[in-house]
Amino acid sequence: MLFTWDWKNLCVVFRWWHVRSLTSFIVTLVALVVFGIGYEFFKSRAKRYEAKHQGVTNPVKIGSVSRIQKSVYYGLLVGYSYMMMLVFMTYNGWAMIAVVLGAVLGNYLYGGEINDSMACH
Repeated sequence: MLFTWDWKNLCVVFRWWHVRSLTSFIVTLVALVVFGIGYEFFKSRAKRYEAKHQGVTNPVKIGSVSRIQKSVYYGLLVGYSYMMMLVFMTYNGWAMIAVVLGAVLGNYLYGGEINDSMACH
């Protein structure tokens, strides 16, 4: 695979997500921006949940329902970040820019902190 800016015949993650026209390319870019925003949304929700339970030092005292919710948030973030990685692995510059733009907009909208890293989920 090689890095490319060509948008024709771009296949994004799934076999059915195949760009064949300018319209489907634009829809794909918008979807990828929304996808990036969604990651920041879920990350902010997970942080709020974590902050809500931060004062509890003993995990047993948090309660099993809360621990399950925290684990579900974590799993969603891991899965989401792997899907974003797969989009980057298309090696298409437009798709990469769309995801990064979505992350930037999502960070702006949902108040993420600048020191957070996307590396390793």
